[in-house]
Amino acid sequence: MKRISLLMASLWASHAVGVEVTPYIVNGTNISASAYPDFVSLFYDRIDYDGAYGSGPYCGGTLLDNQHVLTAAHCIYGDSNYQLFTSIVPQLQNETDFPNSVLQRVMVNEYYYPSTYNNTTLYDDIAILKLASPVTAVNTYVDLAENGDRSTYRQVAEVFYAVGHGNTQSNVDATDELQRTQLSWVNNATCDAIYTVDASENLCMDGAATVVYDNATCQGDSGGPLYWNGEQVGITSFGPGTCGDPAVTANSVFTEVALTKHRNWISSVLSGSETPKVTVSDSDRNAALGISTPSSSGGGSLGGLVMGCLALLGWKRSRK
Repeated sequence: MKRISLLMASLWASHAVGVEVTPYIVNGTNISASAYPDFVSLFYDRIDYDGAYGSGPYCGGTLLDNQHVLTAAHCIYGDSNYQLFTSIVPQLQNETDFPNSVLQRVMVNEYYYPSTYNNTTLYDDIAILKLASPVTAVNTYVDLAENGDRSTYRQVAEVFYAVGHGNTQSNVDATDELQRTQLSWVNNATCDAIYTVDASENLCMDGAATVVYDNATCQGDSGGPLYWNGEQVGITSFGPGTCGDPAVTANSVFTEVALTKHRNWISSVLSGSETPKVTVSDSDRNAALGISTPSSSGGGSLGGLVMGCLALLGWKRSRK
């Protein structure tokens, strides 16, 4: 697990949920970041305010356009620290490239997730982040699967790839490189029998190969994409307590983006028809750190937040 780079010690904290949220890429292979130009990494980032930042990404996502990122709701839900200080980095090849050797980093100003999202069961685990300014370093955006594709890709013979910077096994990260792993579809009846939540609106996957552990997602991969035929069909959401556990048939579970309700919600956010759940401004960030700034109008829903000792920050990468 990566620690937040601070001048003082960090406080390690867990974020318990009703299902185990511990995904990384297990049995993955290193890939070029240019192979998935729509992929982005989420960082805890206070560089422009007091110089502190996370030494590794805590979640992944994909570019819907030059100012919106698709990710998992559990990556950002209910955590004011991360809502205040999250930036995205496109096409991050190696985790150690941040912050000095990245193409671009852009702060997040608005957070959207469905009102139906449940942080215990991870029902409707989907979110969109609106950036403070457009991404200019890349101009390729994700192609989302349509509802009509579902009957085609929900077949055991179909090939899927999960992409991310997460751990290579539970609580172990053997590489800083971007990786992907091949997965195979598992029917929902099997998936429902494994987990204590209803996974009928999720995509469940098993490893396409087993080398001690099954191919799987793991800690740090949350919010990242599952691809099929070049289209994104899933968002990494949850899995078993042990990443790639060969005894668990469905060891990687994804929010299925092709569902009509998710596609409609995404379109509603992009069209400006949805109200953000959280809005953040530079004045909010400065106020949280006790940095004096000239008075100005406006301010987000986190305005005036008192955060206590900012050297004592929990790390979120224990979430899948």
